[in-house]
Amino acid sequence: MDSEKSRLREATKSKYQVGQVWAYNTRPSEPDAKLTIVKIEGQDSIGNIIHIYVSNVKVKTSIKPEKYSETISHMPFSEAAMDSSVTKQLGIVKSLPEYSEGYNEWRQSFDAGNAGVFSITVGKAVEYMERTMLEGHQPEQ
Repeated sequence: MDSEKSRLREATKSKYQVGQVWAYNTRPSEPDAKLTIVKIEGQDSIGNIIHIYVSNVKVKTSIKPEKYSETISHMPFSEAAMDSSVTKQLGIVKSLPEYSEGYNEWRQSFDAGNAGVFSITVGKAVEYMERTMLEGHQPEQ
């Protein structure tokens, strides 16, 4: 049973707001990538958790045949990681992109103690996600 301290709650004050769209330090191949804040939660030991949706990326999901994803529906970040990632607020959206499936998967794992949040920059996390996907699709030797 999880303790009261590990439970997620509404975030305390944050400079970030749900619906904000930001430019961030992207990978060189994705200069138009942007992120949308879809949810903000707080947790005692982590602080604020900024949940984002990433668009205008070209994440390789398979080597043969080459397949790409242009969006990442959910990624959770510490507020400090967001601070070191974002470069300029681009606007605010009235309706959020669909992120619930990815969030719900993360939330189940988080509640079970099997998931955390990214403390690296968004650009590095996108790179990490691509590497992880490709490792899962390597042909057997």
